[in-house]
Order: sequence, then C-alpha cells, then structure tokens
Amino acid sequence: MNAATEGLDPFRKRINDIDQQITTLLAERFRVCAEVATYKREHNIPMMQPDRVEVVKTRCAELGMENGLRPEFVKDIYSRIIQEACDLEDEIIGSKP
Repeated sequence: MNAATEGLDPFRKRINDIDQQITTLLAERFRVCAEVATYKREHNIPMMQPDRVEVVKTRCAELGMENGLRPEFVKDIYSRIIQEACDLEDEIIGSKP
C-alpha cells in the first residue's frame, strides 16, 4: 500500500462507522415494523396501507433534499426498505400467534 492509498484509511473508517449506524438503525426500524405487524394481526388490520407508503416515501424524499440528497435516490432506497417491511409484515400477519 502506498502513502496516497493509506491516506484513505481515515475516510474508510468514517464510512465504516456510518455504515454501522445505518445498519443498526435499519434493524431497529424493522423491529418496530414487526411490532406493527403484530398489532395489525391482533386487530385484523390489512398489511398493505398504500396511502401510508406514499406518505413515507414523500416525507423521506423531502428529508433527503434538506440534507443534499436527490429525492429520486431517497425514494428508491425507501421503496426497497418498505418492500422489506411489507415482506416481514406478511410473514408475521400470516403466521399464528
């Protein structure tokens, strides 16, 4: 490794630390989604709430713009996050207590 490449190490450490935070927060978000699914199952609420999906995507796109991110990028990320949450909810709601 040369000196120029070694100069990237502090940046890589910061990125790794941020990635740790992101994955920790995603795990926390999905734990809350699991609680939501349990509540929906117990109260016979349908899993899919299409209006809520769009509200979340729009709100997060706006938050992203406030932080210098392209709204399309944020919406793409949240589409995937929401799909994963829906899959999780389907598993929980479809299972027996």
